Amino acid sequence: MWFAWLMRWASRFHEPMVADRKRSLFASLSGMVLEIGAGHGVNLQYLPPEVRWTGYEPNRYLAAEIVVPEGGELVVDAYHGQPGEFDAVICSLVLCSVKDPAQVLAGLYRCLKPGGRFLFLEHVAADRGSRLRAAQERWLPIWRCCAGGCHPNRETARLIAEAGFDIKWSERFDLPLGLAGPHLIGEALRR
Repeated sequence: MWFAWLMRWASRFHEPMVADRKRSLFASLSGMVLEIGAGHGVNLQYLPPEVRWTGYEPNRYLAAEIVVPEGGELVVDAYHGQPGEFDAVICSLVLCSVKDPAQVLAGLYRCLKPGGRFLFLEHVAADRGSRLRAAQERWLPIWRCCAGGCHPNRETARLIAEAGFDIKWSERFDLPLGLAGPHLIGEALRR
């Protein structure tokens, strides 16, 4: 329940800072789309109406707030998807908190059609050797404990590439959010 409250509270500040980027990132989506870590459904407002949405949100408190679009589906229990089932997968502020990002990304790769799109917006590790990166490393144990397992020092772009995705484009940008300030947005394709 604590994490659900924290995510709703943080969303009030984070969402206005990334809304235009999300709107642009998700505008061309169509077909079958899987969203992992759907939270309380904040990304649904950016999806085109022709998208057939499947959301996976394991936090029951957050999942209870999602208004599932007509024809959509919400999964709360473990979700594995069928091989090649989806045209696109979206992921927003999720990869920082999963226990095994390599395993999650391998699963997402598997459930995308060949040429399928993986769209992401994540907060990520600061540059190696920077003061912010040193702070991310130093505060990691406390941050992880208080923020639902979040790793502010995760090198997400590297993990996406190592999972076999071709990163079509990405952009790093900074938000005034302390340890969680460095962000990465982009699109990767399944080979």
